[in-house]
Formats: sequence, C-alpha cells, structure tokens
Amino acid sequence: MNSQSLFSIGLLAFGIAASGPAVALYKCVDDKGVTHYGDTMPPQCAKKEIKEMTRQGSTVKTYEAPKTPEQLKAEAEERERNREVTKRMNEQKLRDGALLATYGAEREFDIARDKDVAVLEARKKSLAARAPDIEKYLKKMENEMEFYKEAPSKSKDAKDAKPAKDAKPAKPREAPAQIQADYNKAKSDKANLDAEFAKMEQDKKDIYARYEGEKQRWKKLKAGMPAGTLLDEKGDMIASPNMPSQIVGQSTIIPGRARGMAECAGKTYECTLGLDYICRSPNIGGPGVNAKLVPCKQVTR
Repeated sequence: MNSQSLFSIGLLAFGIAASGPAVALYKCVDDKGVTHYGDTMPPQCAKKEIKEMTRQGSTVKTYEAPKTPEQLKAEAEERERNREVTKRMNEQKLRDGALLATYGAEREFDIARDKDVAVLEARKKSLAARAPDIEKYLKKMENEMEFYKEAPSKSKDAKDAKPAKDAKPAKPREAPAQIQADYNKAKSDKANLDAEFAKMEQDKKDIYARYEGEKQRWKKLKAGMPAGTLLDEKGDMIASPNMPSQIVGQSTIIPGRARGMAECAGKTYECTLGLDYICRSPNIGGPGVNAKLVPCKQVTR
C-alpha cells in the first residue's frame, strides 16, 4: 500500500472521529462548595445550578437552580407591583391626554382657577349673610339657659323661710325640654356654620394647589415628558412608559478579559466577565426603583 493510500485512510479515520457524537459533561457546586462532575447530572446538586459542558471545558448550556418558595413568592409580588404601576401609568396617560386637550396656554389655568374661586367666594358670602341671625339666636338661647341656671327652685312653703346656717345651696332649676332643644339646635347651627367656613378656606387652598400642580405637569408634558409618567411628591420621576432599558458601563470591555453577557429588562448586552453593571429600566428593582446591579455571566450556547 502506497503512502497516498495510507494518507487517505488517515483522513477517513479522522473524519469518522470528528463526526462522532460529542459527550456532554455536567458540572455543579453543592452547598459545601464542592464541585462535582459527571456524565449525568450529579444528584448532589439537584437544587443547584448545573452547567452542561464539553470535554474541553466550554459551557454548552446552563440549567438554573430551582427557585425556592420564597423566591417564587417574591417574584409574584414583584409582578403584581409592576402590574399596579402599569395600571397607574395607563390611568395617568388618560388624565394627561385630557389635560393637554383642555388647556392650550399657561394663562388658561389661572382663568379656570379664578372661576372656581369665584364660585366658592359667592357661597361664602351667602353663608356670611346668615351668620348674624345664627349668632343672635344662639345668644338669646344662652341667656335663656343662664336664667334657669341662676334661678334656684323653691318650694311654696319655703319661700319666706330663712335658710339654715348649714343649709346646702338650692339646686338650679332645669330648663324646659323645648328650651334645651332650641339651645342645642342653636349651638349645632353655629358649629356647622364655623365648620363650613373652615372647609371653604381649605377648599380654596386646594383649588390653588390643584391648578398649580396641573399647570406644572402641563408644562412638563409640553416640554417632552411622556404622557403617563409617574412623579413623586417632589416632582421626581418614578416610572415612565417610554423609559428605555439600558445597561450603564457597557463600554467597559477590558482587553484580554473574557467576555460574557448581561441581561437587562429582557435585553442582552455584551460585558466583561467578573464585572457588575447597572441596569436601568422602569421598576427594575421594585416599585419606583429604576436601577439594579446585574452580573456579567458566561455565554451559554
């Protein structure tokens, strides 16, 4: 057999070997930090992350560890919080649309506010006209009650009798039931009137605050803030329908270091293994928390 035939046989053998099935190797680390390898999934890591690898050490696939009941509960709660935030953003988007449709200029807020205040002032003036009569009637009933309080009751036989040296003072007479009822009503009317005046003062403050708040939001919307954006009491953004997901530090790729992938809000970014990156996305870390650290993981194929 010549050398060319031997070379052909060698190539054939190499081709058969190369096309043969690849043998998988499984790797995991148990609770004690011990690394286990096997041709089948090691039972010691039934509840741990398991990597399927080639004999050369390349990761083919990663099987995540089963989640604990606590983790599943936390994820369910986070999903519910995210649904609630999404619902609030949708409702706010409708209100923002109405706000933009109602007002075309900043001065229109002041005009609408002054109209509402004028209605309130008219009611206040009407109540103020009733105040003197209510106060006059209350004063009259107070005098009636004072009369009965100061006039002691005396029996007919004791009218001309001199009081004994150690005799107790006579008890005041009780006012008739109708007088007592009229007095109570007069007090109630005065209290209601005072409460109404106080309420109108608060309503006036609320009107000014509401229109000012709507005006400031309208200005932000006109400046480009997406409709539906949620703000806190200080005016800082909590969540926005158009907040893009992004990973800060993506450009930090260290030459010579192994590269991996980091996930952020359903997207995958290239990164340097061993580094953590900041993921930004609405409520990524819980309600109102728009950033969290994500690790750079080894690429799985």
